[in-house]
Amino acid sequence: MDTFSRFVRLPRPRALTFLSLLAGMAALPACAERPEDLPPAVKAMEGQGLEVVNRFEAPGGLTGYAARAGGQEVILYATPDGEHVLAGTMLDAQGNNLTRQQMAEHMPGPDMSDAWADLEAANWVAEGAEDPKRVAYVFTDPNCPYCNALWKANQPYYEEGLQVRYLPVAMLKESSLGKATAILSAEDPAEAMGRHERSFGEGGIDPVPAPEGPEARKVHANTQLMQELGVRGTPAVFYRTGSGGVKSVSGMPGLDRLAEIYRLPKQDTGDPSLSRFR
Repeated sequence: MDTFSRFVRLPRPRALTFLSLLAGMAALPACAERPEDLPPAVKAMEGQGLEVVNRFEAPGGLTGYAARAGGQEVILYATPDGEHVLAGTMLDAQGNNLTRQQMAEHMPGPDMSDAWADLEAANWVAEGAEDPKRVAYVFTDPNCPYCNALWKANQPYYEEGLQVRYLPVAMLKESSLGKATAILSAEDPAEAMGRHERSFGEGGIDPVPAPEGPEARKVHANTQLMQELGVRGTPAVFYRTGSGGVKSVSGMPGLDRLAEIYRLPKQDTGDPSLSRFR
């Protein structure tokens, strides 16, 4: 997403104190199965309503847990002795939000197969393979820097058989509607989108002044569809899994995660601006 918090909190030892932290955290979709043999600090929280759904190895010798409580979902980090638990956002030395990546990997969204037909019928701009092995839909705001990063990261996957269908939306700035309308109303929308993304650092495509008419309505329809699907930020990727289900991930995935989403060999653009997503 285009914004995210950067903080790390160490909760007090009591489970009730920890669970109160969850009230301020954004809910994300869930899955995965419950691991066994929970450490004491995590097991104590189960009695207060915590449900652990997945476990994974986290940096620094910590063990990560994807969990739910009170309708909220969160990543926890247990110390090696199992006696202490941390909640909050883990950053690496480059400032990358590891917690967001872990949430996407270890608590992915629910099956959204019913949404695929709506996405197919929406107003999108296709880039990539004409006869694709993989298709993904991406909600994108023309003023979103993370959307621009995803666009860059997608480029080498096109030769591997990926087609991405971008759905322009207007959420972030007043000019978003005008820029999205300019892309959809262009004689060649794919060329217009590419031109916009390549010049993103200089402001991108010129917005249509006072956007209205059918192309502006298409942008509004995309934005409404995005909201109906429960997506609150851009970029948001909808993709088919190997079993044929449909999943979504919000925000710019890590580059390793992106290859997993597309089920294609990992590609590298060589673009230094993407190094923070490695």
